[in-house]
Amino acid sequence: MRNFDYLEPKSVAEACALLKQHGGEAKIFAGGAHLTILMKQGLYQPKALVNIKKIPELRGIKYDDAEGLTIGALVTHREIETSALVKEKFPVLCEAEREVANIRVRNMGTVGGNLASGEPLTDLSQIFIALDARAEITGPGGQRTILLEELFVDFYQTNLADDEILTHVVIPRLPPRSGIEYIRFSSSSVVDKPSAGVAVRISLETNNELCQIVRIVLGCVGATPVRGLKAEALLTGKKVTPELAEEAGATASQECSPTSDLRGSEHYKRAIVRTLVRRAAGKAYERAL
Repeated sequence: MRNFDYLEPKSVAEACALLKQHGGEAKIFAGGAHLTILMKQGLYQPKALVNIKKIPELRGIKYDDAEGLTIGALVTHREIETSALVKEKFPVLCEAEREVANIRVRNMGTVGGNLASGEPLTDLSQIFIALDARAEITGPGGQRTILLEELFVDFYQTNLADDEILTHVVIPRLPPRSGIEYIRFSSSSVVDKPSAGVAVRISLETNNELCQIVRIVLGCVGATPVRGLKAEALLTGKKVTPELAEEAGATASQECSPTSDLRGSEHYKRAIVRTLVRRAAGKAYERAL
């Protein structure tokens, strides 16, 4: 690992200015769970690390009815797992976080770092996308907000410019009569990265049991999380029966691009997606009723 400058800005504006000053040769350092591994392997050799851990505006979890749940980029996985507020508003996040890596990683890794890394084998992004979450981003030119699903571009590549920082994730309040389920499958143990992770969110129409809004998000089976748009359309406007959930799973399994690796073959992963979508759709619908 080569020598580098270690910088500690006190504000987001100062951090963005430092990133711009170094012209792509600096990296954000928060929890370091992802970055330090890549640096030790020689895959990243930045000339400077910009430590944002002392910027208070990037911390904290808050909720209001107008905006929904706002999660600061420096919030750790463990904080989400143990947050009473998150458990009250979006318990699916607490449940998912209990399965992430191990307690050491959850205490160190941050939400912002997880998303900004573009890591494809992860859990949170699928849930955030299913919940129509937004990413708040700040750079030298000001602030912008995008749908979280627009953040991911390719393997380990995101929409963030070299001088931008993801500052918050905002999850809007769910409509009444909504349900969400996330299921991950790991081929070896709970501490391994998932072979596939599926989030399904269903919101029902006001006066009947028909699906009004459907989100089916497939993770770990492609370069980025992917919406199963054809599977979503299949469920929209209908009641979710076991037969329809099975059909949605079969459809979704053809909407992803899994690669064969140590966690399973392409065929194996498509079969997993088919099963997980079927199960998650049934559970999400049950919770929405």
